[in-house]
Amino acid sequence: MSLCDIPFVSNKDGTSPKCDVFLPENATAANPAPVLVWWHGGGLLQGTRKGTAPHLQRAPEEHGLCVVSADYRLAPQSRLPDILSDVAALLSWLHSPAFAELTSFRASPSSGLVLSGSSAGGWLALLAGTGIGFQACSLPVPASPTAIIGLYPISDLGDPFWHTKQHPVSYMNRIISVSELETHGFLDPTAPKTTESELTGPRSIFYHYMVQEGILEDLLLGGTDLSQDSFAVAQSLRTGGYRAPPTFMMHGTIDDKVPIAQAEAVEAALREIGGQVELVKVVGADHLFDRDPASDLSRMYAFIRNVIPAM
Repeated sequence: MSLCDIPFVSNKDGTSPKCDVFLPENATAANPAPVLVWWHGGGLLQGTRKGTAPHLQRAPEEHGLCVVSADYRLAPQSRLPDILSDVAALLSWLHSPAFAELTSFRASPSSGLVLSGSSAGGWLALLAGTGIGFQACSLPVPASPTAIIGLYPISDLGDPFWHTKQHPVSYMNRIISVSELETHGFLDPTAPKTTESELTGPRSIFYHYMVQEGILEDLLLGGTDLSQDSFAVAQSLRTGGYRAPPTFMMHGTIDDKVPIAQAEAVEAALREIGGQVELVKVVGADHLFDRDPASDLSRMYAFIRNVIPAM
């Protein structure tokens, strides 16, 4: 059962991010399905909830999960505090009577709540699942989830990868002209705000331009007076001031869009503070490896069954 294009919050700036909800057919009000939230990648600059990988599309029937794929406002027209506000709003909505009624009480975060995402979406899952960054943005810290899953996640804006120019980037054979972005107003923080972009539309070049110019921090935090350290997952975990629910990550060993060191740093920090963590390094895999229809991510779903035994 699919419930698509559902607005979960109306922001004061006129934006209304939406989500899609996919329910298992055998879920009932007496035995509601646990919820798996997925946030898309794209550096928080581009992308859409419509970009769910095949394994996620199969998850309701194969694994009995209610999958919620959600959008959020995109940078730089909206900065990271606004993006985290949308994350918090989604999680609040999932615990509301509105979500229960929408799903006819057949799905409930009380049955289990897994926060997941790919690339920048994995970063959102790590931030929301641990509570990192929310107080810095003057936002309430979301309730703790059952678990976190990050697929090839960004985790630290301080990594030199995000500040080093690549002309051209390692995986492209040309330099992207700034005019390709300026023509559409993508770099203009005063341009109309948006909550999604087509996977193959004009904005799909934005991430590659950002890597080329090393400007992710400015795009996400420009004008906010916030430090990148407030959103550094491993560094923040080591302070001891954040929760650490069971965490699972997967990252390709030849990923040149997000360095595997981003996931390795989070794994190391969680182990240092005694957290439950598993990092699967997928040998020879690049970014977006899970989009292969043949990829079943069996270890990820085994992890979910382990943290939600009632599945």
